[in-house]
Formats: sequence, C-alpha cells, structure tokens
Amino acid sequence: MEPDILFISYDKGMICDLENSKFRSSMEFRTSLQNIYDIVIAFQNQDLKQYIEKIAALTRMNPETEIIAAMTAHDPESGVRALRAGASDFFTLPSTADTLDFYIKRSLERIYLHKHLCFNENCYENKFARSKKNYQQLFDQVPCFVFVQDKDYQITDANKRFKEYFGNHIGEYCFGICKNRDEPCSACPMRQTFEDGTGHTSEMEIISSDGIKHVVLSWTAPIRNHHGKITNVLVMLTDITEVRRLEAHLTSLGFMIGSISHGIKGLLTALDGGMYLMDTGLRTENKDKMIQGFEISKQTTSRIKKLVLDILYYTRTRNMDWKKISICRFMEDTINIVSGKAEKYGISLISSADILTQDDIFEIDEPSFQAAMVNILENAVEACAESMHDNEHRIKFTARADREKVVFRIQDTGPGMDEATLKNIFTIFFSSKGNKGTGLGLFITSKVVEQHRGKIKVASLKGRGSSFKITIPRSVPETAKKISS
Repeated sequence: MEPDILFISYDKGMICDLENSKFRSSMEFRTSLQNIYDIVIAFQNQDLKQYIEKIAALTRMNPETEIIAAMTAHDPESGVRALRAGASDFFTLPSTADTLDFYIKRSLERIYLHKHLCFNENCYENKFARSKKNYQQLFDQVPCFVFVQDKDYQITDANKRFKEYFGNHIGEYCFGICKNRDEPCSACPMRQTFEDGTGHTSEMEIISSDGIKHVVLSWTAPIRNHHGKITNVLVMLTDITEVRRLEAHLTSLGFMIGSISHGIKGLLTALDGGMYLMDTGLRTENKDKMIQGFEISKQTTSRIKKLVLDILYYTRTRNMDWKKISICRFMEDTINIVSGKAEKYGISLISSADILTQDDIFEIDEPSFQAAMVNILENAVEACAESMHDNEHRIKFTARADREKVVFRIQDTGPGMDEATLKNIFTIFFSSKGNKGTGLGLFITSKVVEQHRGKIKVASLKGRGSSFKITIPRSVPETAKKISS
C-alpha cells in the first residue's frame, strides 16, 4: 500500500511515511511536522476534495514546509487547486523515481534560498540592523578619532576612541570640544567639504578633555543622502603627536652632534692642559703645579662625565614606569642625593611639605622626575657656591598638595639670573655656566615635567636668587600615560 504522506528532513537527512509513524495525538503530529520535516510529499489516495483539504491543513500547520502534491488526477486545474491550497509543487501519478528525485531537488533548492535569502520586510530590517551593528563595530575599532558633524558644526556621531579622549558630546559644537574655541575655525576643512563636496586634509592641533594637546592629521569626507545631497561630513583625525615629537627629537640630535663636538673639543683641551701641568710638576718636582693640574683634570673629567650622562639620558628611549609614592618620602630621598654637595659648600638645605589631603600619595615616573628635581637643586647649589663670599646661602625645597595637584618650589639665595638667561633657560644647549655647562640639564628637566603633564616656571632677580615652581597633577590620566610611554 502506498503511503499517504512521505516526510523528508532537510537538516537531519530523515525520511519516513505516515503509515510507519505512530503519532499518539494530532498535537504530536503537528509538533513533529514543525520541528523535524522540511519536505512533505502528499500522495492522493482519496478523492480530490479531501486531498486538497489535507494539503491546506498541512500548510496551516507549518507554512514553511515544502509540500509536493503527488496527484492521480490528470486535469491541470487540479494541480492549480493544490498550489492554491499551499502546495509548493505537483506532479501526476504514476511516475518514476527520477521524477520524484527531480521535484525533491527543486524543493531543496527553494529551502536553501529561503534559509539564506529573505524577501519580507522584517528580514530586511534584521539584516539592516546586523549590518549597522557590524559597521558600528568597525567604526569603533578604527585606531583614529572619528566623528560625524552637520552643517551647524554639531557632532552627530563619534567612535569609541573619540569618546574616550574627548567625552560623549553628541549635539555639541566640534570647535568647542576639540579646540576649546567659542567660534568655528577660520579655515575649517569640514566647511570646505560641504561647499565643494570633496575630501580635504590638513594638520592641526586639538586638545582632549584631560587637557592634553594632540597633533593630528585631519581628513574629511562628505556623507550624502539618496538624493545625492550632502547632509553630514565624516571627520577622521589621525594622531601624529609622537611622529612630530620624534621629528623634533631627531632634529635636535643633529644639532646636538655639532654642538657637542665643539664642547668636547674644549673639554679635551682643558684636560690636556691639566695633564701638562701635572707632567711639568712631576718633572720639576713642583708640588703646586701638580695639585693645580690634578684639580683641572678632576673638574674636566667631572664635566665630561655629566655631559655623557646627559646625552645618554636625552637620546635613549625608555618607557615611563608610573608608580604611586609618598610625596614626603620622595622629597627626603631627593634631598639626600644633593645634601653632600650642599654641605661641602656650607649651604643649608631646608625642606617641608604642606599636604591638604588625608594621604600624600602622588603618581610619577620616579627615576626621571627625581633626576629633574635633583638637576634643579644641584644648579641651585652651584649658583650659591659661586657667590659664597657674599653671605651665607640656603636652599628651600617645599611642596604643597591638594586633591588635584602638587606644587614643588625650589628657592635659592644665589646670584640670580638676568632677563636673557631667564628667556632661554629651558632651550637646548643654552647654559648660563658658559663652558662649564652642557646646556642639556634644564632642557631635559622641562621635558620630564611635560611628560608628567605639568608646568615649570622660573622667577629670578639679579642678586636676589631664583625660584623654580613645578606643578604636576596628583595622578596622570590614562590617555596621557599612553602618549608619554
């Protein structure tokens, strides 16, 4: 006896017929049809009316199932009635196995298309949502600052990196967020893109929400609607701060080589002079000349050592090692480094800290920041030592810390500086010590303070001493740490 219905599972490769399947209830039959079988071949073993009703019932159970009507009627109108009832295809009996195989393959093709292609509105909406999500992920993963703005300079969208550095400022003006300005820039690449419909590039400086300046390469592109009208402009900012810093570093290195060659030549000449005096003293048994030559050689060697150390510090690349330490402990350790030199010249070192919070912890790269403080203190000691004949000298090293920042002050009672020295004191290779200095110490100190997102200022009066003020934040923002390292 021929089966009434042949069930075929596309996913599970399962075939069975109604006669051999034992369904205890119509619900179990319906569940089986919906969850397992992809293709149903309905054989006509009763009159046409009942057969058409069976196809309609199967369609209502699961509209997604492919129903192939195997009909005994040779009237084409009967096949049309089966299709209207919900059948996907039909053929007439008797038939061959090849014919059945052909219709099954055609149903499998339709199943594949329905599984991978969708033609209803909900499917399009879901695909659009998935596509939008994928593009948003790409938008957020781009290692640049990306935002979209309208004709009114308002930010309408921004990627994750932009929000991380500048905050979530959707609806606010780009020039206020990126430039801290109250009005648009005079040469705005975005405005140019709106006017001519083409992309524009430029180099500019912007300021992130933590006050860090970034040198960026800006690129703009128009965003058009389906009518071709420009509605927004996409702005991509590539951070080239480190590139420009390296360029400046390499330029100064080239300048350094020329300057140092002259400096070393002078130092070698001085060293040669000291050795000549010692040699003369040895040959003539003149103790005074021997001592004089030794002192010259000793001082010159010390200057060469300092020059080499400064050069190595400036030229080497090192990652900042940020650590939270005690302000008071830091000051004590720093004072201990220079105390011996100060005692040698009879100079008083006074230190104190005014902490306005419950703890005195701040975050620094201790080796570099301590070296910067030591450099200023040693300069103060040397300045005071040069004018010891005037009066007794003292150096004050103080700190004042609130919740946001720490202010260090180093004040001496030395001879002070003139206006020209004050103007150039942090310039590379400028030295107020003449041929005794390298011109690198205070330049490196200023760079270290900058790496800590701080500021350094100096005030001085001729004959009245000098005062250095170093202000740094208690903790450095994570975005700033990435740039510093």
